[in-house]
Amino acid sequence: MARRAVENAIPADATIADVVDMLDKPVEYVRRVLEKLEQCRRAHGDAQVRVGVLSRSECPNYLIEAVGEDKKSRQKIVRPDAAYSGSTHRELAPRHVEDTRNWSPEEMNITAIAALIGRLREPRSTSRSGSEE
Repeated sequence: MARRAVENAIPADATIADVVDMLDKPVEYVRRVLEKLEQCRRAHGDAQVRVGVLSRSECPNYLIEAVGEDKKSRQKIVRPDAAYSGSTHRELAPRHVEDTRNWSPEEMNITAIAALIGRLREPRSTSRSGSEE
């Protein structure tokens, strides 16, 4: 059970960008999050993600939320779509979504996650372009 102890605690208001340096496989993790965001966006119009602050920092769980707009009031509407395991990227039981203590109040949208994965991949693409010259 000692392995489950959180060595690097996730700040209560963290985003995925804030914990990316703690991740075991940052490019793969962010790629899988982006994949889930795209699925939600296709189904509901837009999406955002919140990181699980009570999770293991090397592969935190995450919550995908559908983002829309109330047609009458023009107010932004955010509702949970699904929560996922950070290690397997499989959907978690609905009870995980409902416990708001699990999730950071800060979110990232698809554009921010896509930019993050671009920055994570950049060192490889930069070294490739340098070797082609």
